[in-house]
Amino acid sequence: MNVPEYLLLFSGSGEFSVEVKFKGDGFVPPRSATVQEITSLVNSETGGFHTAMTFDEHLFEVYKYEMDPIKKKLIIRAREYDHL
Repeated sequence: MNVPEYLLLFSGSGEFSVEVKFKGDGFVPPRSATVQEITSLVNSETGGFHTAMTFDEHLFEVYKYEMDPIKKKLIIRAREYDHL
């Protein structure tokens, strides 16, 4: 299973701001990203979006991506993986 790590996906520089909103407890600092880095949200094996991601090596389910191309903002909504 190809599961990306949030802190490794985005360089911290770029024109987009990236925030994560957890359902329940959890916080990771916002990052900046380039458009090219945002394309890494697509799983190269399946061609679909990643539905799982690790945050500080803790596995979460990604249930929604929200993108505002005018404000250059990406919000990743994640919750604890309850079906492991």
